[in-house]
Amino acid sequence: FFLLFLFHWRNTLFSMQPIRFFSIALLLSSTWASAQQQYEEYPEEDNLYTSYASSSLSPAKRSPLPLILAGGAGFVVSKLHSGRAMSRLKKKHAKDQKQLYTQYYNDIYTLQEQLNQYASAAEHYKSLASQIQESAELDAMQRDYDEFKQPDLDGDDRISRAEFNMYVKNYLSNYPGLTEADYPRFADFDHDMDGSISFQEYTAQMALMVQQADMEARRGGGSGEKAK
Repeated sequence: FFLLFLFHWRNTLFSMQPIRFFSIALLLSSTWASAQQQYEEYPEEDNLYTSYASSSLSPAKRSPLPLILAGGAGFVVSKLHSGRAMSRLKKKHAKDQKQLYTQYYNDIYTLQEQLNQYASAAEHYKSLASQIQESAELDAMQRDYDEFKQPDLDGDDRISRAEFNMYVKNYLSNYPGLTEADYPRFADFDHDMDGSISFQEYTAQMALMVQQADMEARRGGGSGEKAK
């Protein structure tokens, strides 16, 4: 009877929790023991059923098989449940780990894309700054060239001594407070002493004059602070 019960309700029992299965197994065992006790206490009568009951259900011939089967079935079901639970935990762990790795690689890819964008923007701004600097240098050079061309009356891109003296005379006439000593000499610009001033010599001398003016201003500022 017990084996038929297990076979008929195998799907339901295997789907149960281990605690419920053990409860049912213990209930069936206690029922079996109670039935045996009732058979033992049944009045003896001289008939076929009494002889069969006394011979098969006597305490000496009582079999522990139901308890063993119930315990074994409970052990098997608990193993199945624990195996299924472990399998579910492993699958969940693998899924979570995969999601974690996927999120990690996505974050790394996003960060790399941002770094590439920042590098591209930095390169763009660097190029823009270089263009602005080149434009400023070109503008400054153009201003210097325009100033250089003012004394160049014949347009040969060189300033002769006569052109230089004429330009200085006209310049000082516009500024009565200045004298020739306040203006650079022709020899200061004619670095190679070939009798004329090129644009390169002009720009080099103008840069040197600006540097000297800055140094004198710094010296003047330092002297003023010491005097205070």
